Amino acid sequence: MTAEFKSLSRPPLHTLLTEIVGWTMDRTADIPKSQRFTIGQRLDNLTLDALMHVTRAVFSGQPKVKVQNLDETLLLLEQMQVLWRLVNDRRWISQQQLLFVNTKLAEAGRMANGWRQQQTRKEAAR
Repeated sequence: MTAEFKSLSRPPLHTLLTEIVGWTMDRTADIPKSQRFTIGQRLDNLTLDALMHVTRAVFSGQPKVKVQNLDETLLLLEQMQVLWRLVNDRRWISQQQLLFVNTKLAEAGRMANGWRQQQTRKEAAR
């Protein structure tokens, strides 16, 4: 590992999504076994995919690539919100837990959208 790689600080969006991944994995483990490998696994995968897209955006030097990955992240965040509402409707998480995760996902969406707009302006200035 190079010193440059080690010293790269992660943006707040990356840190937030890392926290959401852990929280999601803890909650999906509590989904009834009959649905754990459909809805639970889907939520785990969507959350991990969002983190991977943000990681790609962090390491890309090209605004266009960053925008593409942030667009994908925004779509994944919306899909997660839909599935968490479904999980709540089935009473597999509490109303408080739904509020918590929706707040975190909305915050991540605002961060991703702001970063995306910044990159779009950079691309337009080229």
